[in-house]
Order: sequence, then structure tokens, then C-alpha cells
Amino acid sequence: MIRCDRVIVERSGQMVIDRLSLEIGTGETLAVIGRSGAGKTTLLESLATAIAVRGGDIVVDGHSVRRDTDAVRSRIGYAPSQLAAWPAVRADEFLALFARSAGLGGRGLTEALDRALALAGLSGRGHASIDRLSAGQAKLLLIGRALVHAPDVLILDDPYGNLDPCQRQTIERLIGDLQIGGRTVIAAIDDARVPDCFTHLAVLSEGRLVAQGPATFAAFSASRAWRYRLHCPGQAEAAASVVGQMTKHREVCDANTLDCTLTCGKESSRPPLAEIIEALVRAGIAVEEAGLHPPWTEQLVEQPA
Repeated sequence: MIRCDRVIVERSGQMVIDRLSLEIGTGETLAVIGRSGAGKTTLLESLATAIAVRGGDIVVDGHSVRRDTDAVRSRIGYAPSQLAAWPAVRADEFLALFARSAGLGGRGLTEALDRALALAGLSGRGHASIDRLSAGQAKLLLIGRALVHAPDVLILDDPYGNLDPCQRQTIERLIGDLQIGGRTVIAAIDDARVPDCFTHLAVLSEGRLVAQGPATFAAFSASRAWRYRLHCPGQAEAAASVVGQMTKHREVCDANTLDCTLTCGKESSRPPLAEIIEALVRAGIAVEEAGLHPPWTEQLVEQPA
């Protein structure tokens, strides 16, 4: 569906995307993560034809962003991270402008506007002024606008920014439904907290793709050091003594909490955390809870390679 071939993108004479190659299949939902300044937004803007590609090419469904811009735009929907100022413009007017430019009219236009307004929680309130919407409603309206023409590809920049938990769940369900329907979704996730609705993950660092694969811990875990947190009520000091040389690093946070760093080997058949817990149980130390801390996707961003 989408192929990035040694893509180079510049801003103000500075290279922001550096010879990036990536393939995204039909029906995949890809989360792009990385530190601030890694190039996530620039990559999405180049996919959306909002910024020119300086070198290489991006091909969407057989169409080049450099040579077939209109064909690419007809196949994608793009929601930037923030809604630009549209003073005194109604929500339904805002949506209709983009729907009509995509060729919608009549009943199809009405139905598309109703769906987009419902997504933003504005059913029956299309007259609402955009500049009076909450940040969350404005974000959802942007996403609704990107979907008015039922594109094959949805591109979302920071889709969860400014959303409350219920609104976040709405977008997660939407992405899951699009994936089930065979659509492709690419989203830049600023906080690196990747929901289960994403099937694949790409990690950027300084404009380069440094890791990619299915959005599972197992796909990225080998030969990396990971930080874990164990809750051993009243026995954190004793637990630290037991694990000893089994950990790369360990730190007693308080009487109940032990943080440790473990390395997953390429050929190990057992997760290192399982060995740690087994050793503690043999020593008579209860482990009430244990897991990655912070979440593994956040740790990937901290140490991408």
C-alpha cells in the first residue's frame, strides 16, 4: 500500500528525514514513536503531501507523492496535531468545505457530515463555532474531517493529544474498526504510549528509522536491556540481595519496591523476569506484582537502538 524509498525531507535547509525506507501494508495500523524532534510530524506531512520530498520517493497505492500528488491526496485523509484558527466558522461549514473539495454532494455529503459531527460529539450541533470548541472536540473534528471522503489511508499526528479518556477510547475503537475494514492507519504517538489497536511500530531517531516490527514486546525484546519494577511487600532489600548478579542494575526504591534492569538474550527460551521471580519465590520472598516500568514502548524511545 505505502512504500517509502530512501526518503529525504528538509526544513529550512536542514535534513529532518534522512534516507528513510519503510513499507506499510494494506490494513496495517502503524504507530510512529520517537523523541521530540525525531521527525515524526515531518514524516507524516510528507506522506500527506503537505511538505515536499527532497530525495527518494513515497508511493501510495502505486502513485508517487512527487509525480501524482492529486492521486495520492484522493486516497488519504490527514489530521494534523492541532486545528488552525477558523474564527466565526461553524463546524458543519468547516466540514462541508473539505467534503465538497473531495467531490461529495447530496445525500453522501449530508451523511459524511453527520458521521464527522458524531465523532466530535457534536451531533445536532453543527452550528457550533469552531473557535468555541474544547481542545478535545477540535481534535475529533479534525479526525472527522480527514474521514469525510472515506480514504483508504488515515494519517494522524498526535491523535490522542488533548483527549479525555472517553475520547481516547473512541479513537482507539475507530482505528480498530478501520483496520478490520482493511484501511491503513499511520499515527505519530508523541507520548509513546501505544494502544493495542496498532498492529505495527516504527521508531525514529534524528530522522532515521532505527527499529520497526509488529507492535509486540517480543518483536523488539531480544538483546536489549529493559527496566522492570517488582513489588515485594516489606522485602525489597532482601529481594535486591537475592537477585544479585542476575540483574544488570538494581535499585531499592522503598521498603516494598525494587527496580532492576534485565537483558533479554537472543537465544533464551525463558524471559529473564521469570527467572528473577522464581529465584525470589525459592528464597521465600513474595512478589505481589512485577512488570516493565515504564512501558516498553517508552523505553524504546529512550534507547532506540
